[in-house]
Amino acid sequence: MENCYKALPVGGKLIACEPVLPTKSDDSHRTRALLENDILAMTIYRPKGKNRTEEELRQLGLSAGFSHFRPIYIDYFYTLLEFQK
Repeated sequence: MENCYKALPVGGKLIACEPVLPTKSDDSHRTRALLENDILAMTIYRPKGKNRTEEELRQLGLSAGFSHFRPIYIDYFYTLLEFQK
């Protein structure tokens, strides 16, 4: 994310599409699907990776230098993440 920040002009945006984990677990189908995907991501696709909550993504962007973060929940599973320089 830091490399993306460095490559962007002032005012530029980084747009990502990711599943965003809920802050608190509940019995909804959405939460169950997201948590199952997180387990899958940790065990198969990214052995040292994980999905993140909205706040974790916000902090990740801020630590890379981005000054603005906006999540846009587009469907049951994925969220557009907008980071602005």
